[in-house]
Amino acid sequence: MANKGFMDDFRRFFLRGLAVVVPTLLTFAILVWAYRLINENVAVFMTRALVSACSAIRAEPPRGWVNGEEDALRYGTPLNEWDNLGRRVTLEYKIIHNYANLQAATKLSDEETDTVRRAHEDRNAALWRVTFAKYKLHLLGFVIVIVLVYFIGFFLASFIGRASWRAAEGLLRRIPVIRAIYPSVKQVTDFLLTERTVGFSSVVAVQYPRKGVWSIGLSTGAPLKQLQEQVGGDLVTVFVPSSPTPITGYVVQVPIEDVIELNMSIDEGLRFTISAGVIKPNAALPDGNNEVGSA
Repeated sequence: MANKGFMDDFRRFFLRGLAVVVPTLLTFAILVWAYRLINENVAVFMTRALVSACSAIRAEPPRGWVNGEEDALRYGTPLNEWDNLGRRVTLEYKIIHNYANLQAATKLSDEETDTVRRAHEDRNAALWRVTFAKYKLHLLGFVIVIVLVYFIGFFLASFIGRASWRAAEGLLRRIPVIRAIYPSVKQVTDFLLTERTVGFSSVVAVQYPRKGVWSIGLSTGAPLKQLQEQVGGDLVTVFVPSSPTPITGYVVQVPIEDVIELNMSIDEGLRFTISAGVIKPNAALPDGNNEVGSA
């Protein structure tokens, strides 16, 4: 009995711990995924542009900022090569040493001078890449992308911006392959990212999917005008969310007299759906029922 009690306590506390830890871990995992997605697919090109701009403005980093050997080995792009000391060689290290070897071996003929000049430019760009990696300056590219996205949103909020984007979207929808993908992707991103309020007015119960079976839904307001005229009675539109993912579900339009409005807030109704009916608000419980799962 003592062993069973211990296992029950362990199970209860373990599940309680999971309920706290899993959402936190998933949140950080999503944030890390979003950062990598932006950094590896967009910000990396901005960082390369910044490196090129620095190389154009100043041939090489200021003296003392970066060491051409130690920092190049530590912060460069690793290769599957090792030097005589057993150190893993990087691309930047090879470029820097290639220039040094050419500079020492050149006899200053026209062709050799041009070769050394190009090697010098490659060496300076490699030094700037190592500098960016050493001081985490690649984060500037990520920040610039975020700022650019903000200004794009700011521009699209204007009349000219909206008109320009509508024209661009019209063009995208006429391209054979893109028009089969873009509308679906846009629907998903609009649902997740666009600031809009869904007109849920109350939590209701409707007989769905058949008479005698009651489902919890969210009243969204008036029905389709044509349907209302054909039926000839007052209807109400209800969204019946799925469990445990309430962002999907079914939209039904039922006679208003067949709808029962419940004493629950929208949040309580969603928690009830997400938990598959386990979490119930206290006001919705039968008298004398003190369930552990009540909200």
